[in-house]
Amino acid sequence: MIAYQNLEILLQGFRAADTESKLHEALARATAMLGFKQFALGHHVDLSCPPQGAIRLDTYDRSWVSYGLERGYFAEDPIHLASMKTVRGFAWHELGEIIQLTSRHKQILAEAGAFGLGAGFTVPVHLPGEYHGTCSFAARSMDDLRTNALPIAQLCGTFAFEAARRIMRRTLKLGEMDMPNLRPRELEALILVGRGKTDSEIGQILRISRATAHEHVEGARRAYGNAQRAFMIVRALFDGQITFADLLRR
Repeated sequence: MIAYQNLEILLQGFRAADTESKLHEALARATAMLGFKQFALGHHVDLSCPPQGAIRLDTYDRSWVSYGLERGYFAEDPIHLASMKTVRGFAWHELGEIIQLTSRHKQILAEAGAFGLGAGFTVPVHLPGEYHGTCSFAARSMDDLRTNALPIAQLCGTFAFEAARRIMRRTLKLGEMDMPNLRPRELEALILVGRGKTDSEIGQILRISRATAHEHVEGARRAYGNAQRAFMIVRALFDGQITFADLLRR
């Protein structure tokens, strides 16, 4: 069993990580302490040509990574698919309870086992405006895990991914952009713009004049550096100022 003091040491490693190499070290330390053998943290993007800002750190066998890319396994990875159906961490033997496993899924899992990926635990990460991602810990089996490894893996995966996001934002110089402090009416107007409403429609919904609605929208735009409306919405989603639920709600 992992003692509370050791858990604090693990989490502090993620809090202090300010480079990819330090985060890699923190993940490797957590993986070993939990009783796993390998880890993979990253956004679910095409690994053959990952976009700027995509996170990827792992210790998976390079032969398996190349093998999977050659066969296009990424799009049908059952771990990735299951992670989009839940917000809690899950053991890989629970996959059949989360998604309907096809023969192709079973083939991928069987072949992964030959590369030391026979069992594992995955922590999904869902953030509005960002790529979906996961943090996974893996081994040939669960036999060598500490008694309380899985709940601690959930914590470590969450802290590790947040550290990765912090490092990514600094690398892309996004950390220099503070989240704008919008007034309540500006935030309401921004959400309505995201729902495709015109200034006139915003005025009707908020029971204010078109001119006043326009001023609220312009105030939000100024807060985002005079961004065009579409980019303003993207930035607000990325910052967490609004969510997709805000935009889809009627």
